[in-house]
Amino acid sequence: MMRIAWALGFLLLTVSAQDRPDTVIRTTTRLVQIRVMADDTHGKKVTDLGKDEIQLLDNRKPQAIDSFAAEPTAPPASPDGDLPSTSTAPEEARDDYAMILIDWLNPRFADRLAVRDKVNQLLRNFKPRQMMALYLLGHDSGLLHDFTVDPAELLQTLAATGDDLEDQFDPARPRESDPRYSIWESIPPQDRMSAFNAKILDTIKGLEKVVAGMAHVPGRKSLVWVTNGFPIVLDARAVPGAGQSPTSYRRKIDALLEKFNRANVAFYTLDARALQATHPQDPHWQNPSYGDVATLQELSARTGGSFFTGNDLDAGMRQALDDSKVSYTLVFVVPPGATPGLHQIQLRTTRPGVSLRYRESYQLDDAPIK
Repeated sequence: MMRIAWALGFLLLTVSAQDRPDTVIRTTTRLVQIRVMADDTHGKKVTDLGKDEIQLLDNRKPQAIDSFAAEPTAPPASPDGDLPSTSTAPEEARDDYAMILIDWLNPRFADRLAVRDKVNQLLRNFKPRQMMALYLLGHDSGLLHDFTVDPAELLQTLAATGDDLEDQFDPARPRESDPRYSIWESIPPQDRMSAFNAKILDTIKGLEKVVAGMAHVPGRKSLVWVTNGFPIVLDARAVPGAGQSPTSYRRKIDALLEKFNRANVAFYTLDARALQATHPQDPHWQNPSYGDVATLQELSARTGGSFFTGNDLDAGMRQALDDSKVSYTLVFVVPPGATPGLHQIQLRTTRPGVSLRYRESYQLDDAPIK
């Protein structure tokens, strides 16, 4: 049933988005619920925060917190602060959903295959508690497998695909005439700016499709994305020698983040460059055309997720899926007379050495409450 609901919801919303690209999903409720994660200075989960240790600001105005409590099914931390093993049976899965995004657009081809191998390894060795799905981000984006509690189903899907996952969505696409499918070094310098621009726009469009489909899924939702990212400003730093004026994607990114926050989906981004057996001083790490992790850090920070880098991507992916297992739910009532529109959220804790992660905004409609 969940599979049918996702497919129908995703199809209907995709059609709707094509007809009304500016469609906004709003809420008429005055009750706002926020998922909160708390970490100490060592990155360990804090499991004993109390309501009296949290301060809430809504559009910079202090608001009373009606409830703040740890998830009742959250497992206790081990004595050293680590999370317990997650070898949980599928039938014990909670109301959590994680979409694993396989990026076939931004990483170089060798890195794409390495990302797919990492996802395979994760699914073989890790037993997550949440429902999981696979989605391909590419010039032709699409759902690879709907949400399931059985990682074996996802493994079978990946095993059934070839080296080019996009073939199943548009096998007859004219890739030879499209510079976006070419090796970066083979694109003439004068064409690189337009090719890079098209790739960034394809990325944003693909992410919009993902959040549109996930908006109808209940519960806590995470998007796990292994990628090398893209710059928010496309200029001569990203494309050396480019003669065109800089292009900023700031407004598109801000609008995208608003959609993710409205849908209560958190970004968990992982730096795909860690798959390369190179030192951070390697030119690939320094060249923005090969990635820009600042964008990934911003996407995660503004939606309450996390950014991971370094050599151990396995640990990063496991932590991304484990993150919501030790979380809090904060609930507050928007006071009468609150201004309709986008509201900025700020949370503070009085406990020293603790940082909070949460979505940065919610949308308040001006329609009457029924």
